[in-house]
Amino acid sequence: VISGFQREYKKAVLGFNSHLILLSADEIEHPEEEAKKISQYAAPDEIVGWTPFIYREGMAVSASRVKGIVVKGVDFERYSNLSKMKIFLEKGPDAGLNNPERLPTLFLGKKLMEELAPKDRILRILFPQGPDSAKAGSKSVRRFFVAGTFESGLYEYDSSFAFIALSEAEKFFQTGGKVTGLEIWLQDPDRASFWAEAMRRDYEYPYVVMTWRELNESIFQALELEKVIFFILMIVLIMVASLNILGTLLMLLLEKRGEVAILRAVGLSWRRLRKIFLFNGLLIGFLGIALGILLGLGALFFLEKWQPIHLAAEVYFVGNIPVVYSWQNFFWVVSSAFLVIFVGCEIALRRISKVNIVRSLVES
Repeated sequence: VISGFQREYKKAVLGFNSHLILLSADEIEHPEEEAKKISQYAAPDEIVGWTPFIYREGMAVSASRVKGIVVKGVDFERYSNLSKMKIFLEKGPDAGLNNPERLPTLFLGKKLMEELAPKDRILRILFPQGPDSAKAGSKSVRRFFVAGTFESGLYEYDSSFAFIALSEAEKFFQTGGKVTGLEIWLQDPDRASFWAEAMRRDYEYPYVVMTWRELNESIFQALELEKVIFFILMIVLIMVASLNILGTLLMLLLEKRGEVAILRAVGLSWRRLRKIFLFNGLLIGFLGIALGILLGLGALFFLEKWQPIHLAAEVYFVGNIPVVYSWQNFFWVVSSAFLVIFVGCEIALRRISKVNIVRSLVES
């Protein structure tokens, strides 16, 4: 389940964000030239593509609803070819006729659309500072026509982001061709950190180079920590369960100590006797692990197929419990369980090795 959360978060983050982001405090004046410089850091064909973007924060107003949002201006033609994010256009016979004023179009996150529910799909956005600071009071409010929605899979994005065309953003904010940054997509997202390290040697302040993971570092670190903690708790539970096996072997020893003494007296080697008890303990452990695997897989299949548990997306970022089947996790879980059981059996067998043959024969 923890691996499922990691997969869903990574999928949503990579669907919404690019693999590398180059930002500048003073904004980037010549994005085409910067893109050519960036291409020098990689082997041919390692870059899938890039696109500029403009990033601004504002306040969306719809009837009596007010919500702080992030407006991102992108080149939709490039962005749609590079990003895996789902964008939905409004459908219906009059979908294209509700914009008689020819307002600039806007795409809202699915959750943000549900929260604001703009009447006639017209949304007002108040920006802290208009394109002309001297006339900020008259030009800091802009009306947009909501042409559709998008869904990334993460509540944080779907409830706070809006997309507009890059040309509209440049016109409204009067950037003069400058952009906030560049988004770069790679063939292998996991190589973004290597790229970032190489770029940071040349791109110093006011530039900032970030990877898709660094943008959401707190989420992934929390998941890694949870995964380690759950693994430790599971090992502790297996150790407690292995005490039952240890107790079973010790009880078997007490019941059979006369037979053990006789077998030892007639010449049965300690090695063969050890194999008998070890086989008995490992057989019990194997049956327990097999039953646990069946129950665990059954529970995971039930969670994946019917999704009976619904989560608060604003807290957990996803609406249902995600499940992923990992052979690596399976190997470590089973190996750790067998190791704990084997150690428990060894502890019991040490008791067997100290059996007093003469006393046991007399008592039997």
